[in-house]
Amino acid sequence: MISAKRIKIALMHGAKINAGDFLIKNRSIELLRYCYPQCEITEVYRNENLELHVDEINDQDILIIAGGPGYQNRFYGDSEISLHGDLNKIKVPIMMMGMGWWGLSGDPSIVYTMQFSEKMQSLLTRVSKDTNILGCRDFYSANVLRNNGFGSALMTGCPAWYDIGKVRQVSYTGKALTEVKKICISDCGNIENLDQTFQVAEFLRDFFPNAEIVYVCHRGIPEMEPSMESILAGRGIRLVDISGSAEGFFVYDDCDLHVGFRVHAHIYALSQRKLSVLIEEDSRGEGVNDALGLHHIRAHMLTRINDTWQLQLQRNVCLELEDYLLNLAANRYVPIEGAFRMMNSYFDRMLDHVGSIQKYV
Repeated sequence: MISAKRIKIALMHGAKINAGDFLIKNRSIELLRYCYPQCEITEVYRNENLELHVDEINDQDILIIAGGPGYQNRFYGDSEISLHGDLNKIKVPIMMMGMGWWGLSGDPSIVYTMQFSEKMQSLLTRVSKDTNILGCRDFYSANVLRNNGFGSALMTGCPAWYDIGKVRQVSYTGKALTEVKKICISDCGNIENLDQTFQVAEFLRDFFPNAEIVYVCHRGIPEMEPSMESILAGRGIRLVDISGSAEGFFVYDDCDLHVGFRVHAHIYALSQRKLSVLIEEDSRGEGVNDALGLHHIRAHMLTRINDTWQLQLQRNVCLELEDYLLNLAANRYVPIEGAFRMMNSYFDRMLDHVGSIQKYV
């Protein structure tokens, strides 16, 4: 799988504020350098006009768009916050690596009614012709692609799943619940779930009265009054902001348990072979737990009101969380070890995909 071929790669990513985007970028680079130790990588920020980077991209051998919610209509279009511009000016092959679909839920009523815009159809058609495979971070994404006529979808997992040094480790060697000393709570992506995060924090403080608890914000600390820091401090919980880089993920390195709403906190903890519980805010969280065979704890329930699908807050999250933790302990963390094995298997698919780059340059 390791090639001595010298390849010049333009890596397009969305790393600007959200720590998770920086994790995707860094682990994409690690995967590329693992397969092609001699490669040269030029980074390009994706939510800009292609006209700004055409010459730079065409000076490389291939353009790789890595990770993130790329299989949705707002990814490529005319918006200032989207990738936009004339795709035909890109002369080198384009590959999509471990990208995903975003939806309110992974419910079939949403998955199988999603339709790509003309712009997205043109991008996906171009990539399919250039590099054959559309890499997907979960099966919901693959299903959306196939339902729109793109049969070349392949589930590889997200690049952020894989810490290459630990990917083959499949045993849970972390602490039992009775020995947990440090817990990290990742913040909600949807500000409407903020009260729910405080409820989770209170539950964890009561369930683990002697543990250090850290509340981790991935996109910065939201403005509110009274301050979030004061609210959490009243429960003996420290607040940390890790936005703007991937280095902040080190806060999870010495934790014994992650519980929270951020998909990338969940997959980072799992990649470090730690105990992690994700509370799913949308299809991204549902997709990763579905792919890894883990239990679903949903922040919302999907309901149909006046012929439209809407999300209503799930009132039993803490009860579900308590039962899930107790069930994990009673079964000696077997589901977590199952997730490690699944990540290991998908890693081989990811290596196949990255290894195929040399065929197209």
